[in-house]
Amino acid sequence: MIAQTYPDPELQRIVAQFHRDGFYAFGPVLTPDEVAALKDAMERKYADRSLHDDEEGDHIRGISLMRMFEYDRSFRDLIVREPMISVIEAILGPDCHLMSQNALRNGPGEGVTGWHVDDRVFFPLPDDVPRHDARLRLPCFVINMLIPLTDVDAIEYGPTQVVPGSHYSGKNPYTQNNPTFEGGGPHSLFAKAGDVYMFHNQVWHRGAPNTSDRVRYLAGATYSQRVIAQRFYPFLNYRMPDHVLEGADERMVRLLGKHPKGAYG
Repeated sequence: MIAQTYPDPELQRIVAQFHRDGFYAFGPVLTPDEVAALKDAMERKYADRSLHDDEEGDHIRGISLMRMFEYDRSFRDLIVREPMISVIEAILGPDCHLMSQNALRNGPGEGVTGWHVDDRVFFPLPDDVPRHDARLRLPCFVINMLIPLTDVDAIEYGPTQVVPGSHYSGKNPYTQNNPTFEGGGPHSLFAKAGDVYMFHNQVWHRGAPNTSDRVRYLAGATYSQRVIAQRFYPFLNYRMPDHVLEGADERMVRLLGKHPKGAYG
């Protein structure tokens, strides 16, 4: 499969749909070889028991495998994979960067199954204001891009779920029992291995419970506008390993965090 960007009219249609709904599904993108390489990297990292108790390096935390760009080149190269990165730059701006890259491995009964927005509500509204004005395009500061590496094509496998448009609510989910926004309920992002989808970090979302007998593997990356700090533990003392930058082009280096001087420094 040849990586390619979208013509401008199609790109603008995707961007508009993302801003309206709070998510976008690209459909099949990755090749079987790419899927196999990413899944193999996850399995190898998870099998290294020393990484489970490495508090200083924070390589694995619960179901989350941290900073995968450090561990395997296939994950680093995923950061600039087309057509996703051109869409992400169109939404977040040409100076956006990688905020984090945590692969998710959840077995039966595991997962982040509670409805939530990531971090906090950025533009909160009081209870007596029902929503943000639909005529406005709410700013998007953070995008989560996810790629199932196994088929998640039925509810028992724990698909990502979103409530369309709920990033306009200005509130946290009001219930954990099938929240709705303006009459619309949860939408399951069913996918085959190698499909790609992304969502606004303010849309109400969760991973549906994995009630099957198999492991769900999710690769991906989280991107943010430059004004949002990167989240590479241990933060103050983090140093990008030299091997991550080997062979990286200008776009990759910028996404990894190299920016020209700007506001405040």
